Amino acid sequence: MKRPALMPSLREVLRNPLLRLRLALIAGFVLLSGGTAGYIGIEHYSPLDALFMTVITLSSVGYGEVHALDRAGQVFTIILILFGLGTAAWLFTTVIEAFVSEQTLLLISRKRMGRVVSSLKEHYIVCGYGRIGQQIALGYRQNKVPYVIIEQEPSRLEMLREANIPHVEGDAADDEVLKSAGIERAAALIAVTPTDAINTFIVLSARGLCRDLYIVSRADTHQNEAKLLRAGANKVVSPHILGGRWMAVTAINPAVTDFVTAMTDTDHTEFLLSEFTVTDDSACAGMTFAAAALKEKTGALVVAIRSSGPTGDFTPNPPDDRRLASGDTLISIGSPTQLTQLAKLLSPARPQAILRRGLPAVE
Repeated sequence: MKRPALMPSLREVLRNPLLRLRLALIAGFVLLSGGTAGYIGIEHYSPLDALFMTVITLSSVGYGEVHALDRAGQVFTIILILFGLGTAAWLFTTVIEAFVSEQTLLLISRKRMGRVVSSLKEHYIVCGYGRIGQQIALGYRQNKVPYVIIEQEPSRLEMLREANIPHVEGDAADDEVLKSAGIERAAALIAVTPTDAINTFIVLSARGLCRDLYIVSRADTHQNEAKLLRAGANKVVSPHILGGRWMAVTAINPAVTDFVTAMTDTDHTEFLLSEFTVTDDSACAGMTFAAAALKEKTGALVVAIRSSGPTGDFTPNPPDDRRLASGDTLISIGSPTQLTQLAKLLSPARPQAILRRGLPAVE
C-alpha cells in the first residue's frame, strides 16, 4: 500500500524540525486530553478539576491532589506520570529546537525565498553560480533586472543565501526545479554550468517545457556549439573564443572596445547600448527609416538594424529608404529616458526597455 502523497514520511519528520514540533504538539494534546478524560471517568472530577490535576501531574509542580485519590486514581496517576514526563520533556526540547535550530532557520529562509521567486515574472533564469554566473547576477542586480539563480552546490548556495539573492536549490536540468524557478513566466534562460554536457541537458529540459523561451548557453568547445543549438539553444557563447577575439580587437582598436564596454557596462547609466524589436502594433512598422524619424522623436541613435528574416542580416548606419518591418531588431544608443521612449514607439503594448532591459520606467 502506497503512502498518500500529502502524508510526510518518517524520514521527513525526523529531518524537519517543524514537522517534529507538529508531532510533539499533537502528542502533548493527546496526553492532556487523555489525562483529563481519565480523571473525569475514574475520579468523577469536574472538567476543570480534571484538567488542573492533569496539568500539575505532567508539570510535576508538587501541588496536592484536588480530591483524595482511590487506588484506581493512584494507578492512573502513576501511568500518567511515567508517560507524561517523557512526553513533556520531548515537547519542551522540540519547541526550543524548532525556534533556534539552524535547520528551522534554513526552512524558513527557503519558504521566504520561494515566495520571492514565485512573484517574479519576465525574469531571467541563470543556471549555475560559478564565476560567469556571478558576473551575470552582479550585472542584473546593478541594472535592476529581475533574475533567479538555480544552483545545487552547497558552498555556492551559502553564498546566495548570505547575499539574499533569489535562488532555487536543485538540478537545473530537472523539470520540477525549472518550474519552481518560474520558467513559464521567464523572459529567458542562461545555462552557464561548468560542463557542456550539463548545459545540454538543461537546454533540452527548458526547451521541452517552453517552446518559445529564449535560451542562451555557454559552450567550452567550438565542437559543442552545434550540439547545443540542436538541443534548442537560441544562442551559444564560448567564453574562451569570445574572450580571445575581444582581446585581439582590443590590441588593434582599443578605443573601440573601450567604447563598447562603456556602453554595455551596468555601472554606466548616462548612455546605454540596447536593442529593441519592432512589433505589429507599432506605427513605425512598414515605414521607411527616414519617415519613422526615430532620432527626431526620441533622441536615441539607431546604429544598426537586424533583419527579421531567416538570415538575420545586419544593416549598419541604416539608409533613409530602409523599410522597417515587424520583427526587425534595432541596435540603439541613448540615455535611459531616450531608450525608454524609443521602446514605447517601437513596441507600444510591451516596451522592452522597461520590462526586459532594466531601464527606469520614464514617462
